Amino acid sequence: MEKLKKIALILAGIIIAYFIITFATASIANVIFPPSKASLTDEVVEDIGGDDFLVATLKGCLKIGEEKIPDGSFKTSDGKFGWYDAKNITYVDSYGRKGYMIVWKTTPDKYSFNTHEKVNLYISAYLTGIGAKCFIEYSWENNCVYGIILSTDNIHYSESDLMYDVLGLNRSGFDLVYTGASSSYSGSQSNYHTVVPDRYTLSRTDPGSYYDHYEYGDDYDIDDYLEVEGYD
Repeated sequence: MEKLKKIALILAGIIIAYFIITFATASIANVIFPPSKASLTDEVVEDIGGDDFLVATLKGCLKIGEEKIPDGSFKTSDGKFGWYDAKNITYVDSYGRKGYMIVWKTTPDKYSFNTHEKVNLYISAYLTGIGAKCFIEYSWENNCVYGIILSTDNIHYSESDLMYDVLGLNRSGFDLVYTGASSSYSGSQSNYHTVVPDRYTLSRTDPGSYYDHYEYGDDYDIDDYLEVEGYD
């Protein structure tokens, strides 16, 4: 009986070691020999800031690299901004085209947002000099600023693609800035667009909009709460 136990333990050890070696070998191979293209079912998902406030999802893409980068600045159609404590993520799409996105989370003092009002604010712009688009949002509830630069040199992304498809923002709460019908703005402050109020305020002043904006879908607890409160 003891012999059987030892044999079982040895076999289990061999199986575990096999999977560890296989995984490590595949990881090293991906670094040394990055995949030439992604499959249509692949996704690159990046939780910017790590708190689920702003999440970027690139469908049909596969991550091939990630690195921390020094603080830097970039010029856009709305002026000059910076990234802080950022990382650069490189990826390949299903056609084999390579792209990158730079993401960061920082404190609001790095930007000129009006932080006195209890609303979230955002900037949507395209970079000048290089093919890329950016989205920067100030969160009043988190007292943080989240940013993303998405390259468009090899893979085309429109402002609408970035805001609604990649970031999954709600069209009713986030208007297009430079490609929208009413977006001929000038001056720095006029380019900081207001989003719906923070979740706490909105949930108490307009639960219906709160439900629509934050898209809880088939969450029956919230459905029941809204129904009791008289909202459809």
